[in-house]
Amino acid sequence: MWLILCLALFFSSGQTALATEQVEVFDSDQQKVIATFDNTPALQKEAQLILDSVSGRVLEFNPSLDHVRVVKIPLVPPKRLTQRSAGIEADIAEMFVVIPKKGSRPPWLILHTKQYETIVVEFSVSVKTLKELVKLP
Repeated sequence: MWLILCLALFFSSGQTALATEQVEVFDSDQQKVIATFDNTPALQKEAQLILDSVSGRVLEFNPSLDHVRVVKIPLVPPKRLTQRSAGIEADIAEMFVVIPKKGSRPPWLILHTKQYETIVVEFSVSVKTLKELVKLP
């Protein structure tokens, strides 16, 4: 009985689920993933802060993916995003934070929903903490 209880607690732990999904940093200039990290509670918390600051859809027809770093964060479990003014109500399974290396364009998000849809949005929170967590300059 104790063994079953211990195994149930081990497999229901949020830490176990997070450990299976890696956070990746992609560099568009190098055209490859340059770093991977464990998907820690700190990264999940930062991802939630970013999602909470979504201000609307990206209005540019085709935002540039040149000279950027993209931080891919799987959301475990998926997070609910409701942004009524932009008509967004979805469960987000994965977020890609696009961080331009130079220029005046602020960072933006590419979101993948549980329903396999893609949403491109702006957000207002600083990416300073995220950059520290994934060791970006």
